[in-house]
Amino acid sequence: MGGKDRMDVRHIKGPRPMSLHLSNALSIWQQAPAGAQRLMENAGGWHPSLEADIALLRDCLPDDETREKFQRAVKKKAAARGDDVLAGISRYISHPYARVGSEPELCHRVGQCELYDFGGDGQPVLLVPSLVNPHYVLDLKPGRSIAAYLKSQGYRPFLLKWFEPGDEELGFDVSDYVMKRALPFLEYIVAVGAGPAPVLGYCMGGTLCTALAARAPHLVSALALVAAPWDFASEVPHAGRRYAHVMADMLDRLPEGMPVPVDMLQVFFTSVDPTLTDRKFRRFLSLDPASEAAEFFIALETWANTGAPLARQVAKDVIRGWYMENEPGRGVWQVGGDAVRLEDITCPVWVAAPRADRLVPQESAYAMVSKLRSATTHDPGAGHVGMMVGSKAARGLWAPLVGWLRAQEARHAA
Repeated sequence: MGGKDRMDVRHIKGPRPMSLHLSNALSIWQQAPAGAQRLMENAGGWHPSLEADIALLRDCLPDDETREKFQRAVKKKAAARGDDVLAGISRYISHPYARVGSEPELCHRVGQCELYDFGGDGQPVLLVPSLVNPHYVLDLKPGRSIAAYLKSQGYRPFLLKWFEPGDEELGFDVSDYVMKRALPFLEYIVAVGAGPAPVLGYCMGGTLCTALAARAPHLVSALALVAAPWDFASEVPHAGRRYAHVMADMLDRLPEGMPVPVDMLQVFFTSVDPTLTDRKFRRFLSLDPASEAAEFFIALETWANTGAPLARQVAKDVIRGWYMENEPGRGVWQVGGDAVRLEDITCPVWVAAPRADRLVPQESAYAMVSKLRSATTHDPGAGHVGMMVGSKAARGLWAPLVGWLRAQEARHAA
């Protein structure tokens, strides 16, 4: 079909929505002097875990002169940190970053969605990202690409690019994306490889792939799920579940037919950790702008803030059906007209989920294991995104994945 995957991310638009991130970050330090005053007045309201430290600090402020110096120092430090946040964001926005990916070939298109072939003569592998963020987290940059790594290990990766919904996709629900988009792409690479293929799904993409493997077990030879949420009522709660009812109300208030804007989705992710912007941009300011660490930060932050609107019914399915009603975990999630039953997945499954994940609790991802015919769990030892593209990704996730895939091939050959 021709054509390269050249997503233009030179025009950085983030952090999104800018007003929310600025108000969150600056309010932290604007409130610091008031917190210092409360401490000196021996006011309550502190978190129980801080009480001992607060008491110790208060003992270090024995007189009015010391307390006044302390208050001035807090104001000065807080103002400096607020300035650092703004300076970090400004440096990020002005950085001349341009993404360099592996430039795979566009090989197949269904509707607005596309499939990219990384080439090679090995076993085809279908890579399925989340519907929310761009696909290229699986091919972020040289040295930070699981797709390129799989190719280097003798596989032929195919990466699904959901991108912005077209006229047809705007009316889709989650089931439609599985049956009318993911399934035709899987059928395509099965034809290329002349047999069932391994499938890897990341985050929400992993949940979709679980349904795909249940609906088309004859097409999937092995299923790798990376941080794929399943039980949304796990003992360790999903951070976003607390705000799901707010998001559901916001969805109901959108104009009829309007997809969910990117900034609205970003509000949901920001709710997981409202202080994250402050911490990461102050840390970015301390980096050498010409360093690999700074470039990696910009590449990742740009990916996180580059997205497309989400079909409205898909958002409702996820927010109400998954987060609020736990349909997957209860075994009542409908795809293709029937409930997705884990028992219908016939291939071996590799469930990778880190304990340190703040978006998808490990317990949520591991909840499916007891109902699968053949399952292996793995902790990559990093966070939700870090395990895929961070400095520990090759050792913690990529290499163990390849080892597992080869073990399945050897078992099948025997």
